[in-house]
Amino acid sequence: MSKEYDLIIIGGGAGAFAAANTANKLKKKTLLINYEKILPLGGTCVNVGCVPSKIMLHQGEEYFYALRSQFRAIKLQGKANFIEALKETHEMVDKFRAKNYTNVINKQEYVNFKEGLASFIDSRTVKVGNETFEGKHFLIATGASTFVPPIKGIEKIDFITNVNIFNLKKKPKSVIIIGGGPLGMEFSQIFHHFGVKVTVIQHSERVIPKFDSMLGEELQKYLEEEGITIYTKTNTKEVKKTKEGIELTVEIDGKKKILSAEKLMLATGLQPHTKLLEKKKAGVELDKNGFVKVNKYMQTSQEHIYSAGDVTGLMPLETTAAKEGNIAVLNMFENAKKTINYDGIPSAVFTSPEVASVGITEKEYMKKYNICLCRTVALDHVEKALAIKNSRGLIRMVLDPKTKIVIGVHIIGPMAADIITTATYAIKNKMTIYDIRDTVHVFPTLSEMIKKVAQSFDQNLDEMACCVE
Repeated sequence: MSKEYDLIIIGGGAGAFAAANTANKLKKKTLLINYEKILPLGGTCVNVGCVPSKIMLHQGEEYFYALRSQFRAIKLQGKANFIEALKETHEMVDKFRAKNYTNVINKQEYVNFKEGLASFIDSRTVKVGNETFEGKHFLIATGASTFVPPIKGIEKIDFITNVNIFNLKKKPKSVIIIGGGPLGMEFSQIFHHFGVKVTVIQHSERVIPKFDSMLGEELQKYLEEEGITIYTKTNTKEVKKTKEGIELTVEIDGKKKILSAEKLMLATGLQPHTKLLEKKKAGVELDKNGFVKVNKYMQTSQEHIYSAGDVTGLMPLETTAAKEGNIAVLNMFENAKKTINYDGIPSAVFTSPEVASVGITEKEYMKKYNICLCRTVALDHVEKALAIKNSRGLIRMVLDPKTKIVIGVHIIGPMAADIITTATYAIKNKMTIYDIRDTVHVFPTLSEMIKKVAQSFDQNLDEMACCVE
């Protein structure tokens, strides 16, 4: 006999847990099914994404920059153990997972949990092992993992990903990272700060290509100044195993080049976890890359089946997945017709300096309206940045030319990921530059950069005292 549920959630990450939480509040009988062989409870973010990478980045930064203080009064020496850092990170991840996922699922009164591989028998039924479960509604939130590009010889290479990096038994002397997106950039600094020679190759003309062009250009400059080698406009042709490690054949601006390193890391985008779902039996439509197609209400081609998170390919962020899971449940049970404005969702890269962005870029606005009102301010106009001798960075603000309402903010600099929330509030609440300037900011703080760039639209910052409102 099949067990019946109001909602069956397939997956165990942020989207799945947000959906379970909302369903529990609505008192809907829910089953959450997670397949640990893909990822343990918590999904990408807590296990192999946001959390472990930020722990590793912070450890590397504490070591690397402490030995390179900008203040002449401070001279330190020290050592860093890369493998020990991996072990401690793994231990911390276990605690995060227990606190935020394993312990939470047991406290949900209306939510049951099942470990195992779920696959559809038909659009209303899934099986897990020998058991079957029927659902009035379903949420597919199975996530995604590293896309393995069709490079000649790649199947013979024991490459690193953000998932298997914890299996390393010793620190590599050198690593080539294929991919210059957020993941590639963060891991380039993780390795570099622990003393690994790093080379990054990126197919497009700049790193982090989905961000404002200024951010990618500046980030590449700063990372290269630190000692990371970055090649853009590349085509990877072949990879071979050697006695020392690997050898990569690439074309850079049309010219052949051989690169070698001890290890290869892939940071080449995502592929969805949809192959094992038996999605054809459910009648769920996928796009050409295998991601689940959804409408603006997170509904699939089947009215009673919804999807959320990385498996949709929309915006692979933990916060976005959670928001999608939440509104999917509200829409399926309460016909709430809730949608997400993806232009208003902030994103960040936790390199040093950090990169953060929200809203429309200058290029996007120019393409749409053939006009843009933008200003860019260097962080040497921000007194706190000067006081801590860390003024690497810029902030760019994009306005609606008619209303002077803020529609985009793009930052590279210290604590950019924290500061971007201020800009997110400004965009969400349709604030003008005058609203921002009328708001008193704490001095001296890095968040004053928001006020400084707002002032720059009709004032010369070089002619202003630091505390002018």
